[in-house]
Parts: sequence; C-alpha cells; structure tokens
Amino acid sequence: MTLLFMVQTERTMTATYKLFLLLSRKQDCNNVEKCQFNQTSLRFLGHVISAQGLLPDGEHIKAITEAPAPSDAPTLRSFLGLTSWYAKFVDNYATLVEPMRECLRNDTFHWTEAAQLSFEKVKSGIVNSAALTVFDPSLPTIVSTDASDYGLGAVLTQVHPDGIEKTVAFASRTLSTAERKYSVVEKEALACVWAVEKWRTFLWGTRFTLRTDHQALTTLLSTKGLGRAGMRIARWSARLLCFSYDVIYRAGVHNHTADGLSRLPLPLDAKAEDITEPDMVALLETDLRALSVSDFDAASGACPELDALRAQIKGGWPKTAKSLPPVVKAYFAVRDELSVQDVKVFRGPHRLIVPVALRYQLVTLAHETHQGVVRTKQRLRDLYWWPGMDSCVEDFISTCTTCRSHDKTARTYPAPLQPVPLPDGPWQKVGIDVVGPFEMATWDCRYAVTLTDYYTKWPEVAFMPTVTTAAVTAFLTSIFSRFGNPTEIVSDNGTQFTSKEFADFLLVRNIVHRKVSLYYPQANGAVERWNRVLKETVFTARQEQKPWKDFVTNFLLAYRATPHSTTGLSPYELMFGRKMRTKVNVGSVPSLTSQANKELRSRVSEKQQAAKKYTDAKRGARVPKIKEGSLVRVRKPFHVKKGLSKFQDPTRVIRRAGSHSYVLEDGRTWNASHLSLIPATSEPTLCSPDPIQQQQQPVGPQRPARIRKKPAWLEDFEH
Repeated sequence: MTLLFMVQTERTMTATYKLFLLLSRKQDCNNVEKCQFNQTSLRFLGHVISAQGLLPDGEHIKAITEAPAPSDAPTLRSFLGLTSWYAKFVDNYATLVEPMRECLRNDTFHWTEAAQLSFEKVKSGIVNSAALTVFDPSLPTIVSTDASDYGLGAVLTQVHPDGIEKTVAFASRTLSTAERKYSVVEKEALACVWAVEKWRTFLWGTRFTLRTDHQALTTLLSTKGLGRAGMRIARWSARLLCFSYDVIYRAGVHNHTADGLSRLPLPLDAKAEDITEPDMVALLETDLRALSVSDFDAASGACPELDALRAQIKGGWPKTAKSLPPVVKAYFAVRDELSVQDVKVFRGPHRLIVPVALRYQLVTLAHETHQGVVRTKQRLRDLYWWPGMDSCVEDFISTCTTCRSHDKTARTYPAPLQPVPLPDGPWQKVGIDVVGPFEMATWDCRYAVTLTDYYTKWPEVAFMPTVTTAAVTAFLTSIFSRFGNPTEIVSDNGTQFTSKEFADFLLVRNIVHRKVSLYYPQANGAVERWNRVLKETVFTARQEQKPWKDFVTNFLLAYRATPHSTTGLSPYELMFGRKMRTKVNVGSVPSLTSQANKELRSRVSEKQQAAKKYTDAKRGARVPKIKEGSLVRVRKPFHVKKGLSKFQDPTRVIRRAGSHSYVLEDGRTWNASHLSLIPATSEPTLCSPDPIQQQQQPVGPQRPARIRKKPAWLEDFEH
C-alpha cells in the first residue's frame, strides 16, 4: 500500500494523473477500485491519518474498550500486547501498565485492585489520547532522552510556527542485564543513540536537537569530546556521525516525559535489533612490518625536505642560517656532519637522516615493545637522526594507550590539607568512628565506638563485642540524652553509618550526616586523632594488666581536664564553662574568663595553619588539576598481588564534591590523593608527514641574542 500526500492544486492533480496513467501502462497498478483520491482522512495500519494528526482507529480500539478484565496470565499478556501497539499515543504508558505487569512476575496469578485501576486507565488513555503530530521535515525537530537504572525513554517533538512544541512519538524500553551494569553516563549515552537510531527515518538528512539531562554528554557526544570519552561512548558517538545534530542540556526536573518513560519502560523486544556493544572475544593483531632498504630509498627520493637538503649539501653552506630556506635551517647546526650517498643523507659515519614520511613508522617500530622514553630514544639514536627526534618520541609515547595504562606512568600526590572551620559553639559538630577489632581484648571489648566534639575536643568511648547499627545508635542515644542532639555528625563509609536504620535515626533528630571520601580518614581528623590516643591508652592498660574499661574511664577524666594543644583550654572548660575539679586541684577551681574564650578562635586558626604548612611541605602536597570530565585512575587502597595493577581502570569525573574531592562515574566520592590524572590525548605533531609542521618546530634550546657593548676604558679615546 502506498500513501501520497500533497497540497491539492491544479499542477499536483495533473502530475498525479500522469503518474497513475504511467503505472497503468506498465501494469503496476491494475485495481483502480482500490485507489482513493482527495481523502481528508485515511485509515492505515490501525491508525487514522487526518489534518489533526495521527489517531488510533476507532474500530481497532473497540476490542480494547470492550475487553473484560483478564482472568489468567495468557489473557493479560494478550491485552498488554494489544495495547502496546498504541503506546506511542499514551504519555508514560509504561507507568500505567506497571501494576498489571506486577501480576505477571508472581508465580501465581492474582488480579489486584491496583491492576484493575491500571486496566481502566490504560483503556481510557488510549480512547482519549490526543492526536500525535504528523512529522514535518521543514520544522525544527527535538529528540529528548533519559535513562534510569532499568530503562530508557525518549520523546520526538517538533516546534511549530506558533512556538508550541508538539509530540510526534513516544518510545521506551527496558535495559538488558548487561546494559544495567553500565555507568550513569553510559546509560544516558545509550538512550541518545537508541532514540536517534529508532527514529532514523525521521532524522536522516535533517539537522535536529538532541536534548539530554546529563550535562557531560553535551561534550562527549560532540566533536569536543574526541579523546575524552571512554571507548564505549566513543564508539557510540562514531555511530552518530552520519547525523547532523546539536546536543543541549535540560535539567531533569524539566525533562518530565522522557524521565517518566525511562522509569517504567516497555519490555525489551526479543526480536528487536540489539544496539548494545558486542563482547570482545579476541583481538587479533599482526606484528609491525620491518622497513626494507627499497622502501627507505623510495621515501628518501620522494621527500621534498631531503631533496632540498641534498641540494644544499652539494651547493655548499653559507656562513649563517639566515639566508637558508626554512626547510633546511634545522640542519645548519650539524652541517659539517652531513653527507650524501645516492639518495640517502647521513649524519656522521652511519646515522641515516629519516625522510618525513617514515618518521612516525620508525618511532612505532622502536616503541613496539613499549619501552620507556629513554630506551626508545637510545634505539633510534644509534641508527637514525632527524630534527626534533627527541620531541617526536616524547609526544608519541605520551599518547600511547598501553603506556598510559601502566602503573609507572600513574602518579598520585597528596592534596593540601583543608583545615576544618571551628564550629560556633560546643556540641554542634561531632565525629564518630569505629576502632577495632582488638585481637587481644576480652569478648566485650573487641570494638570501640568513639565520638569527638569538634569545638571542645570532648571524647566519648564505648566498648562492645560487635559493631552493628543498633549498637551504634544505642551508644548515640545515651550520649545525646546527656548533651542533646548535635547539628551534624561526620563519619566514614562503614556499613554501620550507611544503613537505612542509621539514616532514619538521624532523620527523626534532624541531624545532618556528612560522610568523608572513600579511604580518606584524614577528612574526619578530629576523631581519628582521638583514636590514636585511645590505642596508646589500651596499650598502656595491657602493660599494667588492668581492665580496659576501668582504665580508659579514668583516662577520660584526666584527658577532659587537661588543656588541649590546639585550643589551649581543656575540653571540660569549653563544654561547661569552668575547670574540672580533680585529685590534682587544691581548693576551689576558677571559672572560664571571657577573654580566654575570645582568644580561642585565633589560637585554633594559628595552630591549623601551622599544621597545614608543615604537613603539606613534608608530604609534598599539590593542588590537584582534576576538572569535571577528566579521566582519572583510582589507586587501589588495599594490598595488590604481584603482577597486578595497583590502579583501577580509567573512569571519568562527574563533578567536584569538595575542595579536593571528586565524584566519579560510579557515584563514589574520592579524595584527590587517591586519583591519578590521565592527561588529555593529543596527536603527535613532530612525526607528522606534513613538512610545513616540521619547518615550524624549533630544534634545541633557543639562546638569547648576544649583547655587544664597548669596554668602558674606550670612552677615554672617543674625543
């Protein structure tokens, strides 16, 4: 069946008549009775096409509207298959049918009230659906996409002359088991590629806008992302090169339709073409071919740079390089070592001058086994030479993918310390941690939960046999009953602190929970410093053979009464506003003066800056140069067996989480001390066969011009 759309004029009617007459003569159109002309609406494949747009055929949806509620799983599957044909008319269709799908996931079929409500909504949505706009190639086209953890969603729209964005089609599908393991940015990129290729017939040959709620894709799916995207996204981006599009960012809160379609997508069609990347079974490579004498002679004879050099050697060299052609100026410094034999040019007795076309190939051969920069240079220097050879080797190895993945090229540097601002008062910010297990402890002291106040340095300790979320919350409940609820609490990423039970415990108390970067305990330095003191105390208790709990309790009394090195005041003074009376005191104890409280902040700031300056210098700290979108490798914080890499595979930085901490593609936050920045790739220029580029490269260090002036004693003879 063929559809022909046109604006009815005398000219178009004449052309139609001629076309029909031509087909009749060729016996390609014999049944005139089946042809329809001058139709304002037309039924086609279960749809009605009219001036208003595309609508479901009323006769076909009659079977949907009069369908009874399913009584078993096969009947329900048949109903879902029937309604899915008109899914493009229903916004968020996958969300509506989800309660019915839930009935198919159970072993026994049970029709619920939610499924019945979903059943009625789907039928109503199809009957009352608005017309989809017929695609017009002359209008601006927009493809909006989104991805969730388990599905993809997309909307094809066009902006009409009245400025209204009207829908052409909806689409959604679930992710396969392999696709669900992709990172967030890869899922979002997959949604873009899938949507564009699904609507290829609409988008081919027209420029359209690809709208996504993942800002990193505005770079990764454009030409700006070349050399930055991962291998999978780079391949997907290459598949879109045949389309003409602009990628723009739209926040997820404004991307409702595509976001909803991705949350509860249509089931993946088993017959649909799989657009995912195939698994690599084997990578077959052939050894690099050796360079023959005939190839070298042919390249030397055809090289314009060596032609000019041979002519210059035969004609003689001038006293200065100023009058030389630009292409041979780089050879002036070694002119006395150059000689010509046939078409070859030698430097010294045996080192060949390599023609421009073979330089890249020779560097590739010298670096075939991926030796370092020095050894690759040594291999080449023994046999060849050309201007800028060292820079050519360095540029080539800096872009070598294999060498960039070696541990010897990965470098991590400690990030500068970030002093924690002193809170406004006591018990506003506290840090919590777990110490243990203690191997030599009794059964009830295998672990210790510690807590420290950031303002007063007040410590709390509780020994326990096991460390669970329930045990930690019980410890905090006891502490909060005496001091009240703090404003925020800082912890690491232990399971006791990342569980839902712990989150609910803090939520009902309106306490902000801040988790430090992975494997970076320095971020919670206040409690970590107290842990060190606690371990020393436990060691002392073992030496004196005293019970741990009693000994630590007595130590807490002395610690809280002793002035802290940072604040200059004891934790007890800052917590209660007076000095603690202990065995050491004689007579009454004075109260805290207002002057001492005023000097507290300046003293803490001075101590922090001094510690920062000393520690940064001792550790060789550097300010990280990592930016959003950079490729980094994470140093594995645990022991690595011999022969295995100490770094994880390259991953991309999504955003900055703090001064020196970053969120990666997997959603985890790392401090820059664990990250090795992979420099952006760039093509080597000095090995390029373009002789113009070779002319523009300076050779060796450029010395300043010599300044000449007369000796001072000659001034006496000028008059």
